[in-house]
Amino acid sequence: MLTASEVTKRFGGLTAVDDVDFSIDHGEIVGLIGPNGAGKTTLFNSIAGVYTPENGSILFDSEELVGKPPHEIARNGIMRTFQTARTFNESTVLDNVLAGAMFGKNDPGSLDEEREKAWEYLEFIDLENEAEEDASNLTIAHRKQLELARALASEPDLILVDEIGSGLTPRELDELSGNLQKTRDEFGISVFWIEHVMDAIMTATDRIIVLNQGEKIANGTPEQVQQNRRVAEAYLGGAEA
Repeated sequence: MLTASEVTKRFGGLTAVDDVDFSIDHGEIVGLIGPNGAGKTTLFNSIAGVYTPENGSILFDSEELVGKPPHEIARNGIMRTFQTARTFNESTVLDNVLAGAMFGKNDPGSLDEEREKAWEYLEFIDLENEAEEDASNLTIAHRKQLELARALASEPDLILVDEIGSGLTPRELDELSGNLQKTRDEFGISVFWIEHVMDAIMTATDRIIVLNQGEKIANGTPEQVQQNRRVAEAYLGGAEA
């Protein structure tokens, strides 16, 4: 579904992403790990259209993404969440999800139809009781759940998830991880997930890609990655998350 080849992104003399190849299949949950500064978020931003790589190709369902603006990429079926939740805090929880439904896809239905779907996604993340609350009143964990619901409301094929574990308790992270797995199992949506909390990503993903200093150094099952010597040296046994 998503295929990247020879992707390189530089900032002046710094090569943040260096000749990276990878692919993500339909219905996969793929983790992306690496030390701070490894190039993980830069790679996400290159997929989402925030940055334009100097070299390489990123194909989504055989369509080239490089050079497309973020809103066009989003409407083509790639949504994302952020390490710091970016919710519309002065709007209600329901209206946050409704925004994804109305503006995040090419052919939305009527306002009433999309509002009904928004309620379904709120029920999916167990926030229906907070539907009329302002998003600013939610906890950090619930705002991250809300971001997921808003992304789901746009009916994407792929969601880019950037460090949902940041600022959460282990129980809150377990709930969010479970919802990511349900997102794949119930909706067939693929998930590409940056995370520093190893326990979460090792138990909830099908496969993990590892970056170090902009280069891909490993790609395999969680078990294979845990046993990889280069990964242990670069991340698991070395640099602090």
